Amino acid sequence: MKYSSIFIIAIFIFFSCKRINPDRPAYSGETLPLPEAQSTINVPLEIPLAYIEKHLNKSLAELIYAEDALNIGNGLTTQLEVFRTGSLKLSSNAQNKLLVNLPMRLKGKLQIQKSIFGQSLATSIPYDEQLSPVVSFSPEIGRNWDVAINDLKIESWGRSLRYDLLGYEIDLDPILRKHVEAMLKNQLSSNGLSRISFKNLVTETWKAYGKPFQIGQGELETYVYTVPQKIKISEQITQNNTLKLNLGLEGRVMTYLGDKPQVKEQPLPNLYHNEDNSNRIDITLPIAISYTTLDEYLNKEIAGQNFKFDAQNNFIPKAISTQSYGDRTLVQMDFTLIRSGRKDLTGKLYLVGKPTFDAEREAIRFDDIDFDINSKNILANNASWLKQGQLLAALEKHAFIPIGSYVDQARTELQQRGYLSTDFASFRVVRPELKVQNIFVTESDVRIYLNAKGQMEIQLSHPEALID
Repeated sequence: MKYSSIFIIAIFIFFSCKRINPDRPAYSGETLPLPEAQSTINVPLEIPLAYIEKHLNKSLAELIYAEDALNIGNGLTTQLEVFRTGSLKLSSNAQNKLLVNLPMRLKGKLQIQKSIFGQSLATSIPYDEQLSPVVSFSPEIGRNWDVAINDLKIESWGRSLRYDLLGYEIDLDPILRKHVEAMLKNQLSSNGLSRISFKNLVTETWKAYGKPFQIGQGELETYVYTVPQKIKISEQITQNNTLKLNLGLEGRVMTYLGDKPQVKEQPLPNLYHNEDNSNRIDITLPIAISYTTLDEYLNKEIAGQNFKFDAQNNFIPKAISTQSYGDRTLVQMDFTLIRSGRKDLTGKLYLVGKPTFDAEREAIRFDDIDFDINSKNILANNASWLKQGQLLAALEKHAFIPIGSYVDQARTELQQRGYLSTDFASFRVVRPELKVQNIFVTESDVRIYLNAKGQMEIQLSHPEALID
C-alpha cells in the first residue's frame, strides 16, 4: 500500500506539471511574422491663388506676343502685338478650373487684299484694342511635379470683336481665338506656371515622413520612423480661391531601441492619383519594450516582496528574468518558500503567458498562464502545484506592466512635436486618438502596437520653396 501511494503521487506530479523548459520554447502553432505597421497620412494643403497670381505677374513680360505677318485666312493677314496692360487676376469657378483675367492691348494692322471687278485691291487698316479677356484652364500636376495647363480657352473677350471694314463685316473672334489661346498657353506655361514646381514640396515632405522621432522617456524610450512606400496627389480649385493639393503618404512604420538610428533616405516613387481629399492620419506605432526593461521593472516591483498564502506559508521571489517563449512570454524567478515550523524550500518558478492589454488598469497583463516549479524537493513541487491558484492570485496584483502614462506621453509627443516638418510648411497632429491595438512577442522584446488617429494642422510658412 505504501509503494502504491508513492506511485500514485509520482504519476500525479508527472501529469500535472507543464515541464516548462526555458531552453526549448514551446510554440502554439506556427510562428507568424509580425504584421506590418502601416502609416497613412492624407494632408489637404491649400495654396492661395494670390501667391500663384503674384508669381505669374512677375514672370509675364509686358510684350507677351508679336507677329509680323500672321495669316488669319480669307486673304487676311495681320501684324499683331499683344501687350498686357495690367495685373493678371486669378479666381476659381464651379468646374474646378482656374479663371484668368488678363487686361491686354491688341495692336496691329489688318492687311486686306481683295479682287474687285478684276482689279486687285490692297489696303491696310490699323487697329488698337483694349481687351479684358477671361481665360479658363484646368491645372494638372505633371510627372515632373510641375503644373501643366489643360483645356485652356477664352471664355470672353470683354467686348465684341465684330468690325465693319470696307462694307465687309468681319468677326475677329474665331480668327484670333486659336492664335491668342495658343499664345496664352505658351506664355502661362513657359514663363509662369511651369516654373511652379511641387517637386520641392513633395521631396521635403517625403524626407520628413521618413525621419525618426522619439516617443517615450527613460526605460520606454523608443525611436519610430517610417519607410515611405507610396505617394499620391490630386489637385482641386476651391471656391475660396485656393489651389488645394490632396497629398497622401503611405509607408511601413519601424521601431528602434537605443540611440537615434541613421535612416537611409528613400528615392521618390512613381506618382499615384489621390482619390482621398480628407484630412486624416492613421498611424500604427510599433513600440518595443525590451526584456531587459521588463526585468528591471518586475525586479523592482516584485523581487523581495513577501507573498503570504496562509498562516504557515510565505513566498518570496527574487532574480526575476523574462524572455520569449514561442508566441508567449516566459517569466522565471528564484524563490524561497518560508514554512512555519518546517524547513524553508527553494527553487525556480516558471510562468508562461500571453501578454495582453488590460484597458481598465491600462497595463500589460499575462493571460492563458502555464505554471511550473523546479525544486529539489519533489513534494514541494506537488505542494506548489496544488497552491498555484493562490500564488497566481497573489502575483497578479503586482505582475503587470502599467503603460497608461506612456500612452498619454506618446499622444502628447505626437501632438506637440508634430509628425512632419519642412522648409515650406509645418504639419502638427491635432486631437490624436491613441489606442493599444495589439501586443506581440518577438525574440528580443514585447512589441506593443499603438494606433493613432487624428488630423493635421497645416501652416504654410515659405511658399517660395515651391519654385525651382
